[in-house]
Amino acid sequence: MGEQRARKVLIYDEPSFSRVCSAILAIEGHGTDIIDEQDDMLQLLNRSEVGVFVTSYPYGAFILEEVRKQRLPAIVLYDNLEDQFVNIVLANDNLYCMIKPLDYNKFKSLVKSLLSGEQVSRGEYGIV
Repeated sequence: MGEQRARKVLIYDEPSFSRVCSAILAIEGHGTDIIDEQDDMLQLLNRSEVGVFVTSYPYGAFILEEVRKQRLPAIVLYDNLEDQFVNIVLANDNLYCMIKPLDYNKFKSLVKSLLSGEQVSRGEYGIV
């Protein structure tokens, strides 16, 4: 019987935040991959070990429809509520939203819960 691989966090954001986010999650014991602009994002999203996708709005807005289709849990960070963003969130129950500046303790807790497959209420991670 093969050993099950740990799920990873796939991060697509501005390079400096991606590195900080990756380091914070690595300290917690989570594997991460950072998407570079030249990477094939769809190929990376389709990998079986991806358990959570992290991006910010509007930086990663263009890929959120594919994330929805794959039913991949995603954490989207934002600092401005735009109508288009609200519509994206309402159409995808696998999106969890966190406002910037980020509460890193809540962020780490949410990532841990999503990676472990726990059902997480979108109550405090949705758009109110």
